Amino acid sequence: PPRSASAQIVGRWQLAAEAGPRQPTRFELLPAVRVLNQTTREARSLKLYDAEGRVDESAALELDQLLCDARDPKHHEVGRLDRRTLQLMYKAAYHFESLEIEVVSAYRKPGRRREGPHGTGSAIDFRLRDVKAQLLASYLRDIPRTGVGIYTHPKTQFVHIDSREHSFHWLDA
Repeated sequence: PPRSASAQIVGRWQLAAEAGPRQPTRFELLPAVRVLNQTTREARSLKLYDAEGRVDESAALELDQLLCDARDPKHHEVGRLDRRTLQLMYKAAYHFESLEIEVVSAYRKPGRRREGPHGTGSAIDFRLRDVKAQLLASYLRDIPRTGVGIYTHPKTQFVHIDSREHSFHWLDA
């Protein structure tokens, strides 16, 4: 006699369990990263990738909220951050084994100023704890289709990244 759908599911689960414990994927092994918004001082620890290596859209939406334009403390403007730009930021954190990203600026709502790639959500200015801006920028410059700027003032060292068609790199002393 044909088995019910629930019996089939239980049967498949039992077969998987008999085969032994499932090994976690390499994406499941990636740790959560603490992302701090320098302007609001809010932080969240998030994993950007799901078990299959795709961007976890719920985590990305939390980052959209966290990294909003908070220049006006009474009115935060949330924009959609480019998912590839988020991946670049996380890739750098994992490369340097840094579990904390301090974001100086991400989405900036265009107004009198166009705001460049920040206005479209495709740019993030950030730093990694215990990683010199020059070293971070050097690593990011090897990634194709990436804009990388380095800001070297002793009090504000950070790196700008954005997603673009053709790589472009600059230094702002």
